[in-house]
Amino acid sequence: IVKLPSQVIPGVAEKEFAVMALARAVGIDDPETRLVPLHAIEDLPGGLGALRGPALAVERFDRSDAGPVHIEDFAQVFGVFPERKYERASYRRIAAVLAAEAGADAIAEFVRRLVFGTLVGNADMHLKNWSLVYPDRRTPRLAPAYDLVSTIAYLPDGQAALKYSRTRDMSGFDRSELSHLAAKALAPEAIVLEAARETVARFREAWASEKGHLPLAPDVVAAIETHMRTIPLFHGR
Repeated sequence: IVKLPSQVIPGVAEKEFAVMALARAVGIDDPETRLVPLHAIEDLPGGLGALRGPALAVERFDRSDAGPVHIEDFAQVFGVFPERKYERASYRRIAAVLAAEAGADAIAEFVRRLVFGTLVGNADMHLKNWSLVYPDRRTPRLAPAYDLVSTIAYLPDGQAALKYSRTRDMSGFDRSELSHLAAKALAPEAIVLEAARETVARFREAWASEKGHLPLAPDVVAAIETHMRTIPLFHGR
């Protein structure tokens, strides 16, 4: 999949590339990505206007040597129309499906992504940004992560796209909120809390070592660093 540069928000491709790379450094399962100059892309449609900057190429995980791999996002899982992808669900409900259908490994990976997304200030983790894949056409697995971004630099909103368990406030995302999510989703609390603790530790290490090498403007780095310090989990609370 190729994502072209935005005509409205500069550097979107670079930001997503950077956040996806950081996620891999934290241990999150996401597809290979690379930045591609526009002149290297064939058959672009006309009328795009003056685009600046590279495009983002993302490896497809819904294809295999045997053909297409069935996938459904959580808007489909919950029977929600795309225009209502910010409504009628919560991260707790996504966790409940994963706990019942995909097991402990999926829950741990879900928590890793939820904690990571909160730390980088991703306020756009809506229902269509979480999916299940069925490699054997029968057994659901949490799909690799995609559309990982940091919105905090250009959308200074501390509200998550969906409610965690009781709150949408990122500043309220603490161990108590995770414990409540685990209890209501019938997910193992020990696995949830350990995945969160480990993700914070890995994030701190990866951010310190990689932030200077990622294609992020200084104001974006500053916005993420200011934001992460408002998250209780970042301080172990």
